[in-house]
Amino acid sequence: MTGRIYRVAPPGHRPVVPAVDLKTAQGAVAALQSPNNATRHLAWTALHGMGKRAEGELQKLWNGPDARQRARALHLLARIRGEESKYVQAALKDKDSDIRITGLRIARERGLDAIPLVRQLVNDPSPQVRRECAIALRHSQSPEAPKLWAALAQQHDGQDRWYLEALGIAADKNEDAYFNAWFAAVGDRWNTPAGRDIIWRSRAKKCPELLVK
Repeated sequence: MTGRIYRVAPPGHRPVVPAVDLKTAQGAVAALQSPNNATRHLAWTALHGMGKRAEGELQKLWNGPDARQRARALHLLARIRGEESKYVQAALKDKDSDIRITGLRIARERGLDAIPLVRQLVNDPSPQVRRECAIALRHSQSPEAPKLWAALAQQHDGQDRWYLEALGIAADKNEDAYFNAWFAAVGDRWNTPAGRDIIWRSRAKKCPELLVK
């Protein structure tokens, strides 16, 4: 009730706090893999300060088998000055959908142009990746954004409510342009379970009339 943490262990057990070496890239990368948040923060700060000098050790972690650890390495590798696009592109081409999502999120956080990245992933087999693509189009002023949103909307299956909500969030402040691009693409094929979902969620000016139909 007061925030205590109880550690259950066999009789005679003596816990040992691992030594943390933050002066070398190798030691800091080892600390980055700790389950302890405070240790990871210290490691992240040290590695970020090392920049290019830590790249070699971070690459070893990035090329490893554990997706969570790879993501931790990716966040640092994509912050090495001059190497941002290189590692974002590597993430977008990764076989793990979670890594592709992470790459797109890092790109947005780092201020990279999302449009060419969404263009790469617009037909991704993972609906989770495509949802992230939709979110990346939110408030975009690019003339290509409506077409990309329409392509993502056409892949809605009429059953994934999270995909539908991602489309709705993405269309904020661009409702008419995005919806009109989708409507022009589907034409007379709008009246499907997926199409009715999109019309119900959209705030475009055409939607009330279509809802009546």
